[in-house]
Amino acid sequence: MLGDDAGLSDGLKTSFRRSGLYHLLAVSGQNVVLIACGALGLAWLVGLPRAAGHVAALASIAAYVLAVGPQSSVIRAAVSGGAVSVAWLAARERDAWHTLLLAALVLLAWSPYALFDPGFQLSFAAVLAIFVAVGPALRVLEGYPVPPALAMTIAVSVACSLATAPILWLRFGQVPLLGVVANALVEPVVGVLLGLGLVTACVDLVAPGAAALLASLNGWIAVYIAACARAVAAAPFAQATGRAAAAAGLGALVAAAYAWRRWQTSFNRRT
Repeated sequence: MLGDDAGLSDGLKTSFRRSGLYHLLAVSGQNVVLIACGALGLAWLVGLPRAAGHVAALASIAAYVLAVGPQSSVIRAAVSGGAVSVAWLAARERDAWHTLLLAALVLLAWSPYALFDPGFQLSFAAVLAIFVAVGPALRVLEGYPVPPALAMTIAVSVACSLATAPILWLRFGQVPLLGVVANALVEPVVGVLLGLGLVTACVDLVAPGAAALLASLNGWIAVYIAACARAVAAAPFAQATGRAAAAAGLGALVAAAYAWRRWQTSFNRRT
């Protein structure tokens, strides 16, 4: 929940990086959504009005940022999540592009040098890819016998992989090639892991024994995710480096441009 990977071995971190699951070790929008939803749900359970729930969500997000530190992905997710609650309280229309732009402006105003930070570049590139490419990718997958949840996982993973591959090549000289497979394996349990972690932290305040039991259960989920990372990373072609990474990065750009052109052509024909 807090994005602290200090307790992980270097070998396990390498496995997460090679498998394309390293994003799970960082704080993302999913964490902030869980924090906000938890505050809204708690307010609903105790009978408070929804406005009070959104105020509690804002306070929870602010406390979460203080707990994990002002990382690029944290600030982006926090500003975006906070903007949703502020928009609801102000009875204003919520627009995903506006909240993303606001997050970028806040982060750059706080530290203009964040523009050159790999975390900033990867975080915003991934979100832009989700906004732009996931919809068309889902429409392509409609013609295949793929369950909706798996289709969403594939679409998001492919979009983010294509968008971040050039950055990973330029900044680190390596590109994971099996990220779609790895994410498909762990996506069904990632939300459970984060949600159960939040519940465990809350329960620990009143019932430490029950919290220990929940933490033990969550530990088995973490073991499964780590096993998936190691299994995918063990494949000899799990990650490209050197010239192969350059080819993968450039290939991602070409594939994204081709896919975008195909979708635009198809969209224009339908309209």
